[in-house]
Amino acid sequence: MIRKPKSYFKFLSVGVINALVDLTILNALMLISPSKNSFDILLFNTIAVICAIVSSYYLNRFWTFSDRANGGLKEGFLFIIQAFINLGLNDTTTVIFSRFLIFSKDIPIFFGSNLSKGLAMLISSSCSYFFMKRIVFKKKKDEHSPLHYPDDIVQL
Repeated sequence: MIRKPKSYFKFLSVGVINALVDLTILNALMLISPSKNSFDILLFNTIAVICAIVSSYYLNRFWTFSDRANGGLKEGFLFIIQAFINLGLNDTTTVIFSRFLIFSKDIPIFFGSNLSKGLAMLISSSCSYFFMKRIVFKKKKDEHSPLHYPDDIVQL
């Protein structure tokens, strides 16, 4: 019996798409209005993360966790709470790391911004997976099933 973490691979795929959305919007905003101002970077990052969060909800609801998602008010409310936590972690990490990297004369602004953004995405995505799998799109236990495999494991 071989087991494979199905929902985690789907989540990673959605994460790649969301990272592309996030980074494309962030870099487009930085190209349109380059700035070393922390507030501008925070604003650009917030806009980019919100776009990625909207993408994340729909992709995770209809694909990654489609077997658990119900589209109810509670699910939506829990996703919004998770999104605010994700946004806070992402913004905080981006601003903290960008202060060190962007103000270094040896590191170009786009490289420093994207490096700090990558670290922020890694941290916030890890937390996001836990919240979505265990809280937002929590699988209801089937009391009638004699066999119960872990939520993200599929038998091949």
